[in-house]
Amino acid sequence: MSQEIYQALRSVPLFAQLSEDCLQALAQPATTKSFLKQSLIINEGDDTSSFHIVLSGTVRVFLSDENGSEVVLGKGGAGSYFGELAILIDRPRSASVISLEKTRCGVITKAMFNKWLDENPFACRIIMEALAEKICDLTDNLKDFALCDVYKRLRKRLYQLSNESHGKSIIEKKPTQQELANMIGSSREMVSKIFKDLVKGEYIRIEKTQLIIEKSLPHSW
Repeated sequence: MSQEIYQALRSVPLFAQLSEDCLQALAQPATTKSFLKQSLIINEGDDTSSFHIVLSGTVRVFLSDENGSEVVLGKGGAGSYFGELAILIDRPRSASVISLEKTRCGVITKAMFNKWLDENPFACRIIMEALAEKICDLTDNLKDFALCDVYKRLRKRLYQLSNESHGKSIIEKKPTQQELANMIGSSREMVSKIFKDLVKGEYIRIEKTQLIIEKSLPHSW
């Protein structure tokens, strides 16, 4: 079990530069936990303090308000992770996480992490550098929301979700228009209008489970 968690931790930017022995020591006390589809793994505002890494399944990370409106921060499958801030600082959860299918996670509690950090103090600098990179990514996202219109945010997100295959960019598991709208802070109606124009212009092709970017998306709409 610890070997499976070790392999998963190796893909986490926060820990990727640590030595094998150091990372094995972190994985050793970790536990696993399974969640049914549509299980609320973490609730925004809760006072919990554990780090999760997805071993199998898919999760959605989101923010919501009292009216039920949501902004999706991201979706992730095996190798994705969440809750890293909870093992570093004493603050309520900043976002909610829900399982989109049956999901299994490796779990590291704050007590486990602090004990490991006391025994491996040299890891602090490596983790600080990884956190600095994350802050830069968050700054870029904030810049997009402040300076880019809906189309440019959607264009960027489509490319982020896609993978190159035979000269085309393909999203294997296409999100719904509502999910895309939540990701970029827009309405489903606006995303639908943009999609209609992109399909009409033969920029994208939508199949049952895939979204295929046939040619470079225009820089403006």
